[in-house]
Amino acid sequence: MKYAKITMVYLGGLLTGLALILYPSVGPILTDTGSEGFGFSSGQFGNLFIPQTVFAIISALSSPFLAKVFGIKKILLFGANALLVSMLLLYFSHFLILQKTEAWMLLLVGTTFLGTGFGMVITGLNPIAFALFPTNKVASVAALHFFLGLGTAGAPLLLGLVQKGGSWFNLPLVVAGALLLFVVLVMFLSFEKNKALLSPKGLKVPLGLWVFVAIVTLYGVCEGTFGSFGSVFLKSQGLNVAQASLGLALFWAGLAFGRILFSLVSLKLNLNWFYMVSLIVVGILLYLIPSIKGAGLNIATMALSGFFMSSIFPRSVSWATETFKDNAVMASGLMVASLQFGTGISTNFLGIVSKTQSFALLFKIIAGVAIIAFVLIIFASKKFPQDNTT
Repeated sequence: MKYAKITMVYLGGLLTGLALILYPSVGPILTDTGSEGFGFSSGQFGNLFIPQTVFAIISALSSPFLAKVFGIKKILLFGANALLVSMLLLYFSHFLILQKTEAWMLLLVGTTFLGTGFGMVITGLNPIAFALFPTNKVASVAALHFFLGLGTAGAPLLLGLVQKGGSWFNLPLVVAGALLLFVVLVMFLSFEKNKALLSPKGLKVPLGLWVFVAIVTLYGVCEGTFGSFGSVFLKSQGLNVAQASLGLALFWAGLAFGRILFSLVSLKLNLNWFYMVSLIVVGILLYLIPSIKGAGLNIATMALSGFFMSSIFPRSVSWATETFKDNAVMASGLMVASLQFGTGISTNFLGIVSKTQSFALLFKIIAGVAIIAFVLIIFASKKFPQDNTT
């Protein structure tokens, strides 16, 4: 049973990552005005992700209370089915390529299901992963986010392979099939009731948990800066489209590689120091990258930024979960919602302000956000002492 649950957790992380990035990955197809594209404007494409962010936050925040009523298993099933529906809607959209309005509305519904599914599945998987290996909870949560990152890094690469044959729409269909298998696996598993998988009565959030909410929100602003505008920024640095895409892919790859390395090394060594200093390094990189010249150095800095950001979210989740172990699902839900909120802030802020300000200035402003998050981590470490097994 435990091995099946381990498979379920990490397969769920991988498939959620794949589903999450497929919609933005097909951006070139959705905005292509040629015969093989949908012809959406950049504004229409950007608006597609508003319901994804909103519903990811809503589902992540509501999941702890729904889990108390219906159980964690039903939360996972509902979330996985929502992801499955989002993939099917992306697949069926290619039949409406000539009906621009209908296709846009279909995809808007698709991102709504995508946000809902992401919020529920990750909120449910975090505390389950935390409980898988009691002797090293850091590694088990970090491994979940490695597979999530592997999915986000792998989706653009897989899409590039199938797109060459003009059959990009087959990939969401394949992911939908894999999600169906995930649903079947969850159906056959049982989840024991315990305090860690339930939320307390009422809606009161422990006061100290807001510190972690602030840390993850500020981290989300930094991740969203690289993840949403990394390729656009690199193009403004003089890189071509292929180089900018490579830089973005290596950012996500650095994030995924760092998480699995962090997970493995933390089995033997205390890496709290790495987590503590990572945001200082990220702040320095954000400040310096606008001044970096040359494609190779810019791409390498993107990969390095992803690597140093890799431990922050999973470590914050495991730390918050251990500190508020009687509110594990609530802590997980707030962490997922905070990440989405932070990335949403940076995406909208940079999108609006970049019309009048240079990316060089904006990246330096976000560097200040990273430093503020570092200060909050120092504060939290004094108030809530860490342990390498948490």
